[in-house]
Amino acid sequence: MTRLTSIIAKSRLPFLSTAKDQPKTGRIDESLESVREQEEASFSKRIKAETAEAHRIVESTNFVKGILRGVMDLESFGNMQAGMYLVYSAMEIELERHKDHPLVSEVYFPELKRTEVLEDDLRFLYGEDWESQIRSTPAREEYVERIHWLGDNDPGLLVAHSYTRYLGDLSGGQAVSKIARRSLDLEGRDGLRFFDFDEVEDGKAFKNEYRRRLDELPLSDVRAMEVIDEAKKVFALNQRLFEELEGSWIRTLASFLPIDFNSRLRA
Repeated sequence: MTRLTSIIAKSRLPFLSTAKDQPKTGRIDESLESVREQEEASFSKRIKAETAEAHRIVESTNFVKGILRGVMDLESFGNMQAGMYLVYSAMEIELERHKDHPLVSEVYFPELKRTEVLEDDLRFLYGEDWESQIRSTPAREEYVERIHWLGDNDPGLLVAHSYTRYLGDLSGGQAVSKIARRSLDLEGRDGLRFFDFDEVEDGKAFKNEYRRRLDELPLSDVRAMEVIDEAKKVFALNQRLFEELEGSWIRTLASFLPIDFNSRLRA
């Protein structure tokens, strides 16, 4: 733990609280035990229950907790979205390449694509030369390499990546959008188009349809567990993304501290 995070942990800043008080992104989970006890639990219920703990771990990272508390600036937000761009562009390339695959085809929705809107957001956040400013990192490279490896070797498991990313965006992403708009003092849609699914008229109905498609996937018991295990890996990859971003979170957090608090850090 760095000196700054140690001091922060001992402080009582109004925008930080205990883990149990941290805001969530809206996901409500049925207990894993109750799902496992259901003889014919649907696959969508199983994958949600089986990944619930992994999801909670991602939400517990300092960067995510900071985002949900509104501790962000344009630099840290842009850095996060730059990572999302690398991940989504890789994922959508592979989903497009395998859109006729027996499993991928069932959850292939062109209206969900995020690559182009992320490009618009990054252009707003970084300027016209945004492409030259996007950097890969060890965590981003690991994530992207996993996606392309699946595209070359086991495309059916791309279902887990589609499920984890898109349903998260349609749910918790909406909460992040509202917080970001307020925290960054943004007006209109510039910089936040990633969170707007213009081609999805009814988010709740769409998510229900997506889950119905999951339930109808032609999966054997073994294959179903492989998809679930891959979804857990996706959450782990996201966890590493956010842990890697913690440095920018700490710099942003420092700017929120009172002047006398910052003087204590320099002492």
